[in-house]
Amino acid sequence: MSVDEQQFRDTARRLGRLYEQLHELKHARPRPPEVRVMKPAPGPQSPGNWLYVATYIDQEQRLREVAFNAFHDIGVRIHDNDAAAPRLCALLAFHAQAASELNWATDLHDELQNQTRIIDRRCNPPQPNTIAKQPEPRHGAEHTARQLRARGIPTTADTIRGWGKAGRITTQPIPWGDNTQNGYLLTEALNYARTQQ
Repeated sequence: MSVDEQQFRDTARRLGRLYEQLHELKHARPRPPEVRVMKPAPGPQSPGNWLYVATYIDQEQRLREVAFNAFHDIGVRIHDNDAAAPRLCALLAFHAQAASELNWATDLHDELQNQTRIIDRRCNPPQPNTIAKQPEPRHGAEHTARQLRARGIPTTADTIRGWGKAGRITTQPIPWGDNTQNGYLLTEALNYARTQQ
């Protein structure tokens, strides 16, 4: 099954740029934690950032595997200096027309998109304020009761359901397998439980 040639080319080019960005980040020192857990060890610090190095190695190996298979199937010769990830992406973009017509072109394109998503998340992580602006998820009564007990408030799932029926906390249907169940906000349950203590 074929893939849109232009979309394939754009994905390969974007992945190549992300590999270059990841390569630069490999040599950046990691940000120190806000709170030290241990005393610093004597001696030199480890060079680079292990997360970027590990991501680069893992993803590059996967890219080489699929790229070499694709180049073999379309009859493109690979030289020794073509094995780096950005160069492989450039070659995939250059041969996008032939690669997009392979029998397994959708699998190849899916792998490129998956790598793009993984590396982009490493290079450009979501900002904390973006995460903080996301709506609070609703959970079932069992989960909400378990979270309250973990915070030192003795309660049961039946109590949470009772608060919802009485209108003390809001309820909203959430998917539960093939059915739905009432979902509760942990912050509402926590605030109401604290007023009852």
